[in-house]
Amino acid sequence: MGNTIVPAGDSADEGAQKWMKAAGIAIDEEHYRKVANAKDIDRKTYQSRQHQDYLKPEEILECEKFRIQDTYGMSVTPELVEKDDGGRLIKKIVALEAILAEPGEAIADDQGREFVTPPAVVVERDKSERVSEAGRYAPRLSICTDWSNHSTSWLMRHRLGLRTVLTDLMDGVEIKGDEPMIEALADFSKRNAPHIKGILNLTIPLDESPVWILGQYLAQLGLSTESRRPLEDGKRVRYYRLNPEDVVFVRNILEYRQRQRKDKEKRRREEQERNAAYAARMQTQYGINTPSTPPNNEDGNNKRGGMDSQDSLSDSWWKRVKYYAQLVTRKVEIGVEAVKEILSTLTSDQRWGVMLEFEEVCPEGFAQLIAAAPDWVEWMG
Repeated sequence: MGNTIVPAGDSADEGAQKWMKAAGIAIDEEHYRKVANAKDIDRKTYQSRQHQDYLKPEEILECEKFRIQDTYGMSVTPELVEKDDGGRLIKKIVALEAILAEPGEAIADDQGREFVTPPAVVVERDKSERVSEAGRYAPRLSICTDWSNHSTSWLMRHRLGLRTVLTDLMDGVEIKGDEPMIEALADFSKRNAPHIKGILNLTIPLDESPVWILGQYLAQLGLSTESRRPLEDGKRVRYYRLNPEDVVFVRNILEYRQRQRKDKEKRRREEQERNAAYAARMQTQYGINTPSTPPNNEDGNNKRGGMDSQDSLSDSWWKRVKYYAQLVTRKVEIGVEAVKEILSTLTSDQRWGVMLEFEEVCPEGFAQLIAAAPDWVEWMG
């Protein structure tokens, strides 16, 4: 239920504390098991439930299972639920993905100072939080105090030199505590401790070792290290490397996220092609110029509900058109007036889309309609 039980009182009862700790572990394990065993749901059901004020306990578990499966692209097990940590792990992996990505171009200001721009994946995340309902680069809310500023976090990690360190570590390279790049990272961290605290929410003690400081940054990215101490020249030397299990897990997630982006881009191109084909057909058949992107509402907004992405807007518009085309298919047998009544609730662009879809899915009904109403083009507006 989201509650945390803590001991209270003037005296400590070690026995009670142990029992409470054991009870907390048992409750957590039962939650992991229930999420993993919850019924599978589809994306439509999940998104629908996000707008409901109350969900049954089993529905909450089903939504949690879908979120984890969709996030990591793998079967949900109790171990994965525990590892996900209520969605905290994927935020770390996204930050790791950002720092591993190739930086953007270097730009110079009026004074000639050069700045490295963040990777596209970071820029798009920041823009997505600031895109208004109309799809322009404007605040979604007139007052918003909790923007994440992913670009700022990325820039701090970039200036720390984490990308160079992580590139080597991800490739299996071992490091020692006195590596020049690790010491440089630690020195920079100590000199800029207040800024790092403000941007990355990480406290850097001035008396800690470079390896300890590096470990804090790695923990923020979902990574951990392991070490070995071979004998060299009669002395034990400690070498550090990333935990191989962490690396395998993270690589799988990053590859999955990359495939998702490619699939999304493919769907976007296919949608553009469908829109362009639609516009060309309307021009050829009826001499009507139509937009090659989803049309706007009467208020100039092309939002039809759902998420803010252009893919979702376009998909929503086509679903609406296809739905009304099905209604027309059923109503055409009743008569022309029934069809006109349905079309009267739509915009001009939607009416043209409905008629085009109607002609494609039901050519006999379309022929019947235009025979009964040869002036149907005038209805389009």
